[in-house]
Amino acid sequence: MDNNQGFEYSYKQELKRTLKLFSSFAVAFSFISITTGIFTNYGFVLDTAGPAGIWAWPIVVVGHFIVAVIFAELAGRIPLSGYSYQWISRIANPGVGWISGWIAICFLIIVVPTVDYGLAPIFAEMIGLEPTKTVLLFIVIGTLVIQAIINIFGVKLATRINDTAVYTEVIGMVGIIVVLGIVVGIFGNADWSLVFSAGEATSGGGSYLGAFLMAALMGSYTLVGFEAAANLSEETLDASKNVPKAIMLSVALSGIIGTIFLVVVTASIPELGAVMDSANPIPYILQSTLGPVFSGIFLVLVIISIFACGLIIMASASRMIFAMARDDVFFGAKAFKKVNPKTSVPVNAVIFVLIFGIIAVLFLDSLTLLVGATAVLPALLYLLTVVSYTFKKKDLPDTGSFDLGKWRKPLQIFAILWLIFEIGILTVPSEFHSVAIVASILLAVGIIIYFTVFKKRIDSGEIGINKYTTSLEDLEKAE
Repeated sequence: MDNNQGFEYSYKQELKRTLKLFSSFAVAFSFISITTGIFTNYGFVLDTAGPAGIWAWPIVVVGHFIVAVIFAELAGRIPLSGYSYQWISRIANPGVGWISGWIAICFLIIVVPTVDYGLAPIFAEMIGLEPTKTVLLFIVIGTLVIQAIINIFGVKLATRINDTAVYTEVIGMVGIIVVLGIVVGIFGNADWSLVFSAGEATSGGGSYLGAFLMAALMGSYTLVGFEAAANLSEETLDASKNVPKAIMLSVALSGIIGTIFLVVVTASIPELGAVMDSANPIPYILQSTLGPVFSGIFLVLVIISIFACGLIIMASASRMIFAMARDDVFFGAKAFKKVNPKTSVPVNAVIFVLIFGIIAVLFLDSLTLLVGATAVLPALLYLLTVVSYTFKKKDLPDTGSFDLGKWRKPLQIFAILWLIFEIGILTVPSEFHSVAIVASILLAVGIIIYFTVFKKRIDSGEIGINKYTTSLEDLEKAE
């Protein structure tokens, strides 16, 4: 770490600081990846609430931006890998901090193959393969292996690919907006009224409001991961200033581009029934409207963006495991806190994410279940973090970076209410009960592990952040 950060937290600087503001932004933006979330879930929105279901997206944008602003302040004050685990353990309670770390690891491991599932059918069709279950499975596993290999070579390589993918994502999404808007809006038959049509909503128990709220799954699944920039704080230059900017900018830009994209694509639907019957609605719209050449170019950019999304999520997951293992509060801590001296990468942690990502693919064969779990888990994590920050027991370090001032309390209250509401949307409808069960099981397992394996040693200061606090006190006394 920087000298002052190394003294404050008493961690040895093992991860190489190479990320500047743009790369930090790129990490958060690629993790969010509106390309991935929209391409994966657009069909679900049409089936659930019809074309008008896209308006659930800007609602989620507002809610998640408020959460991101609070996370930005925390990231500026405590710029450490492990984000919520580190923050909550220091300002509230080490036990709640451990649970938040557990939730984050479960979410990050599951979301990587979910992202790669968004890539698989597009890639399969482009190379002439029928997107059967077996074909998709092999593509996802192969993609996971390639992403792991790149991450093992070092964060510098991964972030170079990721930086490039930011351009492909922006060019791809904005390019589709512009070209599709011109072709359909000027030379075609755009149906702008379609964006307000309920179509044939099939969910919500007969209530369109219920169906519309379920459509929020797309935004809730997509507009998460902005905290990945915070998770790579120890690899970021001037992290206390650059990371908060990266977090807020990534959510704002993703929300705006995503809203415009959804409106233009929906107005370009050639025939609603055919699109809803398609296995890949957005590629179908592009191919029907722009033809195979132009749509093929855009879909290549989409594949690159989705691949980079999974790549950076895997990096973030490995850093979370490293951060907890460094404090000896993760299984096999001795192995997972090892950092390769040449590449400055926690290689064993990357391999761990790869193995359990493959297991998730093999045992959770429902894409809706995977998507739902990776939407509700971060919402739980965000709620734990914001509540802990609201009722914090200790003051945060004053780094002179991003400060909410008088706006902190009202934003915290709004964020808590929003997250409770969002978790309800993602668990109460009967269609999401399996998601609620998976999330509950993972949470219960984490609580059991904490109380049976780690609590006693954390409370005694033998493991956890307390041993570093003691070291800091010793250093201060020595001076």
